[in-house]
Amino acid sequence: MKTFAFRMIAVVMISAPLLIFIRSTTSAATVTVNLVGGGYGTFSFDPSSVTINQGDTVLWTWDSSPHSTTSGTPGMPNGLWDSGIRNQGAMFTYTFNTPGSFPYYCTVHGACCGMTGMVTVMNSTPTPTPTPAVTSYLGNISTRGFVQTADNVMIGGFIVQGSQAKRVILRAIGPELTPFGVPNVLADPTLELHNGAGALIASNNNWQTTIIGGIITADQVSAIQNSGHAPTQPSESAIIATLPPGNYTAIVRGVNNTTGNALVEVYDLQPVF
Repeated sequence: MKTFAFRMIAVVMISAPLLIFIRSTTSAATVTVNLVGGGYGTFSFDPSSVTINQGDTVLWTWDSSPHSTTSGTPGMPNGLWDSGIRNQGAMFTYTFNTPGSFPYYCTVHGACCGMTGMVTVMNSTPTPTPTPAVTSYLGNISTRGFVQTADNVMIGGFIVQGSQAKRVILRAIGPELTPFGVPNVLADPTLELHNGAGALIASNNNWQTTIIGGIITADQVSAIQNSGHAPTQPSESAIIATLPPGNYTAIVRGVNNTTGNALVEVYDLQPVF
């Protein structure tokens, strides 16, 4: 899977694993227990022991009479539930929302005949489930500033992260800012692209004229036009580059040491959504 992000100046992209707890959304179950009276004085709950999940319900049905289902042990009810003494054909339900072991008995036959039962409720504690790493994708980044001369030019740093090369377009914009109310724009911006070692790997002055050199080996005018991000003014600059993971710096200067407000941008030409 491709993973990448950009950072420009103080823009920080952070991807981190997220641990969430997910509880199963399966429907609660209902388990049936029959109250039966056998021959020769044998009485029982059938089955006498059941294991259920938290939130499940037990349904007791009367196959013979008289019987009850009463929580606790013979002679010692604990008050959780008590159906009272009922006759054949009756039904009673109780939903178990707390994990644990719950003994119960028949008040008529528990003490004399051993008619007892047990409900074991399993704990439905949510299981920690890690999700895939959350990856941030940024379609374009930019910064605007006043371009001066010498060491006071505009510098924009960005990072291509991950294991795959990334195709981007860089732009240095000046006159295009005027309709947006930006004063004193840089009339003729130039653009340089440097790698993490500081080496110049591409440059441009006037996007309609490609400067061959470094990583630029062919005319880029058509590619810039087709990118959807071509500058609107011929004096503005643009570079298309396929960059391996690493640190990069875009530098904007003014031709003949001119100064003014400018914008440096990086657009992702291979966005992932």
